[in-house]
Amino acid sequence: MPFSIEKVDGRGQLREFIDLPFRLYRNDPYWVPPVKYFQKELFNRQKHPFHKHGDVTVFLARDAKGRAAGRIVSIVNHAHNDYHDEKTGFFGFLEGEKDKELFRLLLLAAEEKLRAAGMEKVRGPMNFSTNEECGLLVKGFDSSPLVMMTYNPLWYADMLEGTGYEKLKDLYAYYLDSDVIDYSRMSRVANLVMKRTDAVIRNISVKHIHREVPIIMDIYNECWEDNWGFVPMTKQEIDMMAHELKMIMIPQLAPLVEINGEPVAFAISLPDANQAFKRAGGSLIKAVLALKVPPFRTRINQVRVMLLGVRKEFRGRGLEALLIDRVIKSSIEMGMGRGELSWVLEDNMSMRKILENDLHADPYRIYRIYQKNI
Repeated sequence: MPFSIEKVDGRGQLREFIDLPFRLYRNDPYWVPPVKYFQKELFNRQKHPFHKHGDVTVFLARDAKGRAAGRIVSIVNHAHNDYHDEKTGFFGFLEGEKDKELFRLLLLAAEEKLRAAGMEKVRGPMNFSTNEECGLLVKGFDSSPLVMMTYNPLWYADMLEGTGYEKLKDLYAYYLDSDVIDYSRMSRVANLVMKRTDAVIRNISVKHIHREVPIIMDIYNECWEDNWGFVPMTKQEIDMMAHELKMIMIPQLAPLVEINGEPVAFAISLPDANQAFKRAGGSLIKAVLALKVPPFRTRINQVRVMLLGVRKEFRGRGLEALLIDRVIKSSIEMGMGRGELSWVLEDNMSMRKILENDLHADPYRIYRIYQKNI
């Protein structure tokens, strides 16, 4: 079947772009519909801060009858390239019907745009960067993704690999369940840390999140600056993150460690809002009701540990155990004693050792970043 690729310029085309996955996944019990309002905001060049340092081109594929059949976005993230001294382009938001030619044309459209912009290689999927959703699901297709994690059919990997893309890096998601895992050793380590250090642990204030986020991001930028794919967040991106997190963040799930009054470590865990979004079916109003308003509120029973960082000079003191222990205990107390810690780079052996050896956690999902020279 012949396909045509067009650049998305108007509201109607963007609506088709956003609506396409709702049709593609309508019979998939594990797919979680994104809130359409937030999807639209991602592509608002005046409002979303990524566009201040990123060039985004949106493509839509149509079949011979003119129906939307696939989509992709090409991305030049100037902040990434400046930080890493690279000429790397990215693709993201890839979706399509099961057709090799369709995927070849979609990826070709993104590659040609990136090549014309002077890029030497293309990497993805990224929606838009490692600071947002990224990675193609290649393991763990038997349940719904947690909040801010991606989902796709098993065969997407074949489509990418069939057009010359190769694995660059795997991102692991670890499953933890208080009914299965014995956390007693972690608690003993945490208690020892409290006795042997001057650590004070408190909850991050959601009420004053805009005051807290710069503190968190200062630690974040130091902890992640040497990590693969890291890009420092701008002030505007930090402000937007604070605004978005405030909607679902719970203080007890976001501990911050201070030593001698200096913030040195933190963790941010989020209730799995996807359980509410799944019921909302893409509607913002229904999503808010499902998150906030009895009797419509969804009972959320799992948590995603999204970020965990310790300043370099304070590593090796067991502060990671202190944070994990606090999150686990708080989650159990609130009836959310299971969930995942994600994502962890495949070569982050220090964190993997804690999760696999100390907690016997299962790396039940793997998300893959692909790359191709262009």
